[in-house]
Amino acid sequence: MCENDSIRSYMAAHLKAELFASHVARCVRKQLLQFDKKTVLHFDCYANFFQLYGHTQGKDFYLILTLAEVEEWKAAAPYALDRCIFRGLEKKGVFLVHMTPYLRAVFSQS
Repeated sequence: MCENDSIRSYMAAHLKAELFASHVARCVRKQLLQFDKKTVLHFDCYANFFQLYGHTQGKDFYLILTLAEVEEWKAAAPYALDRCIFRGLEKKGVFLVHMTPYLRAVFSQS
C-alpha cells in the first residue's frame, strides 16, 4: 500500500460521511477538469443525502447518494465511493479519457 492509499484509508475510516464525500467530490472534479477544462461540478451535502451535478464532455449529469450509502461505500474500500461516482457518470455518458495515477488507484481495488 502506498502512502496515498494509507492516507485515503485513514480518511475513509475517520471522516464523517459529509466530509469524506466532499473530499471525493473534489478529487472527481479535479480529474474531470484534466479531461475537459470546461467541466463544471457542484456538490452539496444535506442532512440525509449528498448530490453531485454539473456538466462535462458535453453532458449534463446529476448523481445523488444518501449519506447512509456514502457510509457503506467508505466502509467497503478507500476508493469505493470514487468508483461508484465514476460508474454513475459513465451511465450518464461521461467517460474516462485515459487512466491516470488517481484512476488507477480508484479502479485497482474493484
